[in-house]
Amino acid sequence: MKLILLANGFPYGPWEPFLETETAYYAGFEDVYVCAMQVRREHMGRVRELPSEAFHVCPVPFSLAACIPGCLRALGDRELYAELGRLFHARRLSLSRAAWLFFYLGRSYHEARVIEKYLKKEGLDGSTEPVVLYSYRFDYQPYVALLLQKRLLPGARIIARGHRYDLYENARKNGYIPMRRVLLERLDRVALIGEDGRRYLAEKYPAYAHKLTVSRLGTQDRGVCPAKSHDGPLHIVSCSTVTAVKRVALIAQALGMIRDREIRWTHYGDGPLMGALREQCAALPGNVKWELRGNIDNAALLAEYAKRPAHLFVNVSASEGVPVSIMEALSFSVPCIATDVGGTGEIVVDGQTGLLLPTDVTAAALAGAIERFADMPEDEYQAYRSRARTFWEANCSAETNYTAFARYLRALGGERT
Repeated sequence: MKLILLANGFPYGPWEPFLETETAYYAGFEDVYVCAMQVRREHMGRVRELPSEAFHVCPVPFSLAACIPGCLRALGDRELYAELGRLFHARRLSLSRAAWLFFYLGRSYHEARVIEKYLKKEGLDGSTEPVVLYSYRFDYQPYVALLLQKRLLPGARIIARGHRYDLYENARKNGYIPMRRVLLERLDRVALIGEDGRRYLAEKYPAYAHKLTVSRLGTQDRGVCPAKSHDGPLHIVSCSTVTAVKRVALIAQALGMIRDREIRWTHYGDGPLMGALREQCAALPGNVKWELRGNIDNAALLAEYAKRPAHLFVNVSASEGVPVSIMEALSFSVPCIATDVGGTGEIVVDGQTGLLLPTDVTAAALAGAIERFADMPEDEYQAYRSRARTFWEANCSAETNYTAFARYLRALGGERT
């Protein structure tokens, strides 16, 4: 059985760090063809190691100019006009959405053509062996899979994963992700990383609810950290991009309100708002020691967690899927404070593994939640740590979750069309 994986950039550059863990569980496939889509020039200098010689890589360079012929071919795609009709009848048609739809189809045709040529060279043209086309994202990549199925692999089964930005339309600037109904109609399965995502799609498209399944991401077991007491400064960790949706500045604002406790805050991750965050941190009171570490390799991050266990993990994002960053913290017995968005509440169980705060949480409320942990009796705090690790073992283990998902992929490949 062969697996064709459509992924953003992977294994080039820093994108899709969690896919790197998942691929280690594909051993049941004879060959795995990794199609690294929309690879940028700056990505080519870094290639992550793949698990075995069964893996083959097809880089698909990103180029706006190269998408132009694809846009011309999209003019002959009846789905373009059907989708425009659906937007018109739903009173959602606008110039920006029509342009985005056109680009969506143009890049799909371009990238499908590059991958098709590669797979033909690999001898997959009209292959009678079981093939699974797996799109790691639920955006335009599954449409590429449909084009490959139509042109090259008519018997292939297709599955896509849905996360956050590729799933929730309200997370997009124009509130629109093209071809939702077409993908749900034609794909064999859609695997969502959390129950919130499955429920979201099932409510919007009830006719396709039977195609939806929940398959959680997972993190590797780096061991159990030694008990972390309240002795010394309260060590808080956060990990995310520094963008508007992640609201890292809200953490800094909350810490600025706490002046009677020693606090050490470490943030991992970078982004366009890093400069403004650094200026904000420079104004924090002297009792708050801060460190903005920027981007760090995932393996190095987990090594730091193991070496310097934190008291508390904080995530106040305005939108999430099911955050892997929180799973990683739980694996090290670190309780979490997080906003109740997306599927976050599926892993941060209020009063058990941490505290859930409302989406529109204020800096004062966040500061109060942090102070609650700082003032917590030692036995109560240790109970939080114990429950965090136990929950991770039952729900967020890469070994458990990815082994089950790889088995699911192989079973899907056995369902020949």
